[in-house]
Amino acid sequence: MTGSKRESEEPVAAPDPGNMLARAGVEWLAPSRERLSTMQTGQRLPHAMLLLGQPGAGQSELGHWLAALLLCDRKGESSCGECAGCRLFLAGTHPDCYRVGLVDDSAVIRVEQIRGLSESFSLKSYRGGSKVALVDPADAMNINSFNALLKTLEEPSANTYLILTASRSDRLPRTIVSRSARLRLPLPSTGEALAWLNGRREFAGWERLLVLANGAPFRALQYADAGLEEIDAKMQETLDSAEKGELNIITTALAWSRDQPETRLLWLESWLTGRLREAALSSDLVNNNRLPWLRVPARERMIRAGYRLLDALREARLLVSGALNTQLLIEGLLISLMALVGERTGKLRGSVD
Repeated sequence: MTGSKRESEEPVAAPDPGNMLARAGVEWLAPSRERLSTMQTGQRLPHAMLLLGQPGAGQSELGHWLAALLLCDRKGESSCGECAGCRLFLAGTHPDCYRVGLVDDSAVIRVEQIRGLSESFSLKSYRGGSKVALVDPADAMNINSFNALLKTLEEPSANTYLILTASRSDRLPRTIVSRSARLRLPLPSTGEALAWLNGRREFAGWERLLVLANGAPFRALQYADAGLEEIDAKMQETLDSAEKGELNIITTALAWSRDQPETRLLWLESWLTGRLREAALSSDLVNNNRLPWLRVPARERMIRAGYRLLDALREARLLVSGALNTQLLIEGLLISLMALVGERTGKLRGSVD
């Protein structure tokens, strides 16, 4: 998905629009599609729409679906796929469609990207219809980007629509959330998710990958492509050592740096996401043996530390392929992991005994 941009802007590697629309058509997103369609046909769609869900719930896919709906010339309940507007969208060349995402190895959406979006929104529509922008993922913006976006939200131009996707609502300022209509996306049942995944391709490890993806089939598909199932057992052994306070930081970091470092960090990010989600949903951590590192007086502090590590893992995955010293980067992450989950009486070991 592209749009007019200044020469100084770097290109964003956009997903294939056709593939995103096909994935947005899954059965479990039907209620969400129907709600958005009803709002659009009734001319009640707000200027800014925030699509929320856990990673892999389909917010990016549904964001593309909504953008296609808004840019379709026939204005039906869904995009027709045949009109000039749809053909331009599917080709990724619609002049009134703008996508803002992560550029290159950047861990954040830059303020210059948001300023470029605001500048584009201030101009008239090229085709005389709606202008649509998709900020995906919106929770990757920093404070400067949020401030730049706020002006667009406060002073919307006529017939312009801003679609935001996020999995971490805690990373979004209240000023952004309060000015957007929110739609939280559901997840399918385990059986429905496995049926969809098996329909993509036969694979014996879907069930385990779906667990790692916390029930999100799109995320499980990403994990399969990354080869996560192959290292699952070894990663669990590493985690067990960390929880016992017996993890050898240097040896482990060296091994990870030489063998699928990005995939290992992705596994750890997935595991930590699941545990923090459990912590948020659990009302009785005292009897929850799966979360021993949260059964401490400083529970809230530990949860905050967990989210800080989650942010560090996300950034590290973007940097690891180009890091000057991947081993040193991973050592820092493992030290934080040990401090988070290790036994309170455990000993942090950084070298061979």
